[in-house]
Order: sequence, then C-alpha cells, then structure tokens
Amino acid sequence: MKCTVATFALLVALPVLPACGPKGQTDNPDVAAGYRDNNKYQDDIVTARQRNDYDDQGTAIDPKTLAAIEDTIKTVYLRDLERCLEDEMEVQDTRFMRSVFTVQFDIDTDGAAGDAKVLDIWLRKQDAKGGDTGEVDPKGLQSCIMTNIGEWEFDPAPEAPYSHTYRGQVGEAF
Repeated sequence: MKCTVATFALLVALPVLPACGPKGQTDNPDVAAGYRDNNKYQDDIVTARQRNDYDDQGTAIDPKTLAAIEDTIKTVYLRDLERCLEDEMEVQDTRFMRSVFTVQFDIDTDGAAGDAKVLDIWLRKQDAKGGDTGEVDPKGLQSCIMTNIGEWEFDPAPEAPYSHTYRGQVGEAF
C-alpha cells in the first residue's frame, strides 16, 4: 500500500515540476529577433523570398481531357490515317508501305480540330517481309492527313483552345 501511495504522489507531482534547462530559456519562435540589429554576421545572412511572382501561365487543360484526346485518336481516328496510307498504296501500286509522322493541330473549346500542320513525315515502300525498298514522296499522304484531321471532333472538348502534337505511325511492320 505504501508503494501505491508513493507512486500516486509522484504522478501528481510530476506536472508541477519546473522545466529543465537554463534559466530564462523560452519557447519563443522568434528568439533571434533580439539579435537581428546587433548581429556581427548580418552581412553574411542570406534570406529567402517568401513569395515568388510568376507570369500568368494561361488556362490549363485537365489531364483527363488530354488522355481522352489521345485515346480518341488511337481508337477512332487512327483508322482515318490508315485509309490515307491505303490510298497512297493504290497510287504507288504496292501493298506494303509504312509511314511515321508528327502532326500538330488545334482543338477549340467546342472540340473541333483544325489548322493541321505535318511537322515531320517519311513514307517508305517495303517488300512482303518488311524490308525497306525505297522512299516515296509523302506529299499525297501529308495532304490526306491534314484534310482528315480537319474533320475530327473531340468529346470532351478542352477547357481552353489547345494545340496538340501527335506522333503517329501507320503501315506494315510496326
């Protein structure tokens, strides 16, 4: 019983014990304020800017909308680009061709695509086994790609006018 009373008395007394540490030490978050004007290292102190000002970056496009645009191209509109290559195969009288291209086009806030520009394109003939047999002038394919993109529509539409760059490939041996 004595042990229990002594333990109880110790537990009650602990909260009233003075804090350890040097006399006069406080928990003030701005302790250095008293030293700012009399600091011999004042010229060496580097202070950070608390706020950075940035130019207006414009309206952002929701990442889900960007993913939907890419998905729509790959699942719906890629077939249009494959038809362009098939038309070029008929012109070249071959069944085996392939192309890699980069195209940039605008999408307005209604989802309509337009102002397509082919930034880079190559078109090659190949044999039945996928071997390269020569380069072909891509002007016909390029024109067909730009015409088809002008008819595309995207849903959901971007929240702001948006310029999209698509790197695509069509044809055999990809």
